[in-house]
Amino acid sequence: MLRYFHLTRLQWKSVLKWTLYCLLYLLILVFEDVLLAKLPVFGAKLNPLPMYLVVVCIREGPEKGGVFSLLGALFWYLSGVDYGNISVAVLPIGSILAAVLCRAVLTVRLLPTGICCFVIGLLNESLIFLFKLILPPYAAAGNYWRVLLPGVLLTLPLVPPMYFIVKAIGRIGVQHEL
Repeated sequence: MLRYFHLTRLQWKSVLKWTLYCLLYLLILVFEDVLLAKLPVFGAKLNPLPMYLVVVCIREGPEKGGVFSLLGALFWYLSGVDYGNISVAVLPIGSILAAVLCRAVLTVRLLPTGICCFVIGLLNESLIFLFKLILPPYAAAGNYWRVLLPGVLLTLPLVPPMYFIVKAIGRIGVQHEL
């Protein structure tokens, strides 16, 4: 059956690369929803999924990574995340801007990627926090400095493993010149 697809070896490697990105995305989603939701670290909820989308977008570029970030944020919203509609708007735009910034001004390395992940994660969580403060049922939301900022800061140590895994996956299908 596979002989009818007429894909080259490089195209199969590209399919493998994006399949591994999606599987890692699902693994992080399950890890976040099952384990991190039940066990808050120092009372703060860790949220590594937006940072993963930013890392993939920076690594793969604004075009391909932006589409992956949009689809990932949309899937995250459809999975029932709290105020995911804000994430659908913020994460793809922020990821694309971070990828453009890292490619044009900075370098695609761990430190600039970590800084961009921090900024986009903080922006996403801050907008969700502001909407919770505005809407009546959540008027008594937690303190910004005690809940939200530590959650983003405690998620940052998860960026280096994600970065190196994404870097290893990103090498699949790259043609080397002889």
